[in-house]
Amino acid sequence: MSILASIALAASTATLPQCSWDRPGVNPFMGDVVAAVDRYQDIPAPVRAKLKARMQARQYDEIALITRDGIEGKAQYGAEIRDMHFGAGSVCRTVTRAKWTAKMQERGLVYCEDGHCILVPTVCRNVSRIQRIAAKPVATVAAAQPAVVDPQTELEMEPPGAGVPGGSTPSPAGPSFAQLASPLPTTTVAAAPPGPGLIPGAVPLVPTLPPGIPTVTPAVPEPETWALLLSGLAVVAWVAKRRRPT
Repeated sequence: MSILASIALAASTATLPQCSWDRPGVNPFMGDVVAAVDRYQDIPAPVRAKLKARMQARQYDEIALITRDGIEGKAQYGAEIRDMHFGAGSVCRTVTRAKWTAKMQERGLVYCEDGHCILVPTVCRNVSRIQRIAAKPVATVAAAQPAVVDPQTELEMEPPGAGVPGGSTPSPAGPSFAQLASPLPTTTVAAAPPGPGLIPGAVPLVPTLPPGIPTVTPAVPEPETWALLLSGLAVVAWVAKRRRPT
């Protein structure tokens, strides 16, 4: 092997302290994306095996959005991108993107296992590492505020027929018109013992009133009422007798 080829091979697999990623796609990673994980020797071998299996099957956690100042996704990630693969296999420890504009965005596949996360930008396949801080907190639902009652509604009557006849929830103002107009429900009772005028084994139906409706007993006419009625009938008979032709 020539000296130039050896230098090129060494340069292709070199580990650089700092690189610029200001122009994504200019120096894409040309090696095996899955095998590139083995360069991260600080990741335990079982964890690297899990990551490689998921990357082989493309079972990524999510597609994150890479911006100049951070990495946005369903989870919270640190803004730093490190250990990025370039070219034929060189790795850069620290990666900067300070020359990005505020509107620049790139997408990347995120694979996480046991606290270790791999980022694979879709524009250049530059395998790199990021840190997942925590899952984003779920927004809590605000406590229900008490309803504000409009004073005008206190003056309004319940509309006729409002509500379900025979409903189980009584209105604060009493039964609605529809409840009063509906037929009274009947309730079956146990069979009564035979008695005068009752067929043995018969089950009478006893009408029940909705709660809140008072029972009204028919009034018995007083003697004064009978006297007034008879006096009126006598006057009518006398007037009719006088009008008869003689």
